[in-house]
Amino acid sequence: MRLAEGLDAPGIHVVSALEPNSAARKRRASYRQRFLRSVNLLLKPTGLAIFPLWRLDSFNRIPRFTFGQRSYECFCHRHNCGFPPSRMTERPVELAIADRWLEQVDGEGVIEIGAVTPYYWPRRISTVVDPYDPHPLVTHHVSLFNVDLSGRDVLTISTLEHIGVGDYGPAGTNETALNALEKILRESKRFLVTVPHGYNATVDATLFGKFRFPRDVSATYMVRSEYGNDWREASVEHAAIPYGGCEPDAHSANSLLIVERGGLL
Repeated sequence: MRLAEGLDAPGIHVVSALEPNSAARKRRASYRQRFLRSVNLLLKPTGLAIFPLWRLDSFNRIPRFTFGQRSYECFCHRHNCGFPPSRMTERPVELAIADRWLEQVDGEGVIEIGAVTPYYWPRRISTVVDPYDPHPLVTHHVSLFNVDLSGRDVLTISTLEHIGVGDYGPAGTNETALNALEKILRESKRFLVTVPHGYNATVDATLFGKFRFPRDVSATYMVRSEYGNDWREASVEHAAIPYGGCEPDAHSANSLLIVERGGLL
């Protein structure tokens, strides 16, 4: 059914009520966006703002993702995570998976490399190794290369890519991300390691390349959508996504490598 009958004359365009024109929808969406921007610019001095309904609906909707055929809810937190509907960092995905992994092991027997969990789950892990982080729950201010990981469960979240590049210590040493991973592979009993793409060129060229993991180790690549907080599993070829983006997520990753031994996930 058309909006009007008999008006298909030259120069007159009639839009079907049941089949709306996609170009018209895009124009209307563009008008709405410009209107909202204009109104919010006027309201800015008052501290008020107008949001589209879909954003209001999403305030109480925690994003979910699928990893290893299991559905996870993103971990939201004010420290380096964020909350919907704003674009969050990669940390909500890492922590959701780490939470599941920690439920399967004894936290007293876990060694964490890089102080991450103390900021979210204080004392959930008894041994935290980090040579530079000042958090009071760091138990060993030493390099992981000075720690015996033999037969231990190891957790490290977005830490390997910082080793040896001068972020939190001297650069150019023999302590590199790849050497750290090789030590974990060689010594630990079970482990969960997460590494973002785009921060460390050497890591990108190897772990996001043709690196061959041992048969008892699973390696899963996760990527997120260009907009929003949707994450999904992907092949290594599709995981080479540049780091960062526009504010407020200029310092977060758009793809992750999740490496696990033990089959707990």
